[in-house]
Amino acid sequence: MNNYFRILIPVLFCIVCCAVPLGIMVMTSFAKTVPEISCTVGENEIILPELLYLPEKEAVSQLTALGLHVIETEKIHHPVIPEGYILTQSPSAGAVMQKDDTVMLALSDGWTEYLPDLRDMPKEKAAERLESLGFSAEYQESASETVAPGAVMTQSIPADTRATLGSTVLLTISTGRENTDTSVSETLGNYIGMDFEEARTQLSERYLYALQADTVYDPDIPNGTIISQDIPPGTSVPQGTSIQMKVSLGQITAHVPDCTGQNTADARKLLESAGFVCMIIYTASGDYPLDTVISQDIPADSSAAKGSRVWLTASTGSASYVISTGGWSGNPLPSFNTESETESEILTEEITDLLETAPELPEVEIPEPEPELIETMPPEIIPEFPETDPAIETVPPEPEIPAYEDAPETAPF
Repeated sequence: MNNYFRILIPVLFCIVCCAVPLGIMVMTSFAKTVPEISCTVGENEIILPELLYLPEKEAVSQLTALGLHVIETEKIHHPVIPEGYILTQSPSAGAVMQKDDTVMLALSDGWTEYLPDLRDMPKEKAAERLESLGFSAEYQESASETVAPGAVMTQSIPADTRATLGSTVLLTISTGRENTDTSVSETLGNYIGMDFEEARTQLSERYLYALQADTVYDPDIPNGTIISQDIPPGTSVPQGTSIQMKVSLGQITAHVPDCTGQNTADARKLLESAGFVCMIIYTASGDYPLDTVISQDIPADSSAAKGSRVWLTASTGSASYVISTGGWSGNPLPSFNTESETESEILTEEITDLLETAPELPEVEIPEPEPELIETMPPEIIPEFPETDPAIETVPPEPEIPAYEDAPETAPF
């Protein structure tokens, strides 16, 4: 066994000694055969820098300093990249661009969600709603003369506020009032069709509570209107009783997305996916590229009824595209974006569909006139003119030029 190792060790040493120089020679020869790639940039050309994961302001500042335009295409939920940081860029870093070219950026929206309105809801239902959206709840208690016991009085993050998913919302739960007398009975009225706040005020004056046990969207019933109550009108109940009510939320609402800086085609898709109707008007602007949204009439992140019209003001890129930019003329100007379907193509398709689906008109036969009604027209009378017209032939005589017999040969100066 010892003899075996004595032979193996020298052999391995020889192999290593031969392999190392050989490897160095191969790598050296390979490096000499790989040509060096040189990149020559023209005078007006720009190498696009890496912008990923930079803050929005820093990325826009870099691009503006290079003479490039910026379009923010969309905002995307991301569990790691904070809100307002660059997620994607197009073109990619290293691309050769010209001055006044456009770079498209997508921003992180963080991992956020809008907080619902939990006030006057039962504690258990409010907690269930928060958990379904990705939040958690903590509780504290406080006395209230108007809010039913066990219902939410306040929430630490206001409704319609965006918060990072996983955030904890502190809910203040009502314990009711202390001076109720359960031996005293009160007769209930009919609160259906009344505003919830008004009903709660009336009930609190009688030491009773209005509890918003359920809510439902109904476009035919205004927001906050009571639809039903669990205890019928005319019933006598002791003080401290909570009347559970179903309340209308009105039309289904959604939060309006931010469309500014986006291409009109992308903005239209974003609005329609959120349940809104996109309307576009055009105006000349040298600060925004063609078909870029400049502003919107409903602010971003605000709540609006689904189906509402959101008016976008888009750029034509130059004043040469339009003569009048004073407002809406009845129809949007055609989009000049060749990559997406233009407004004129959409209008043409709508007109074509209407023509194809329009009913055919019945043929109308025109009756021929009866023979006795046809009057014999008198023969055409051609006026006779004389062969010669004296007024035409008369030519005024040429004026006589007087002769100056005594005129000198040369005129004096």
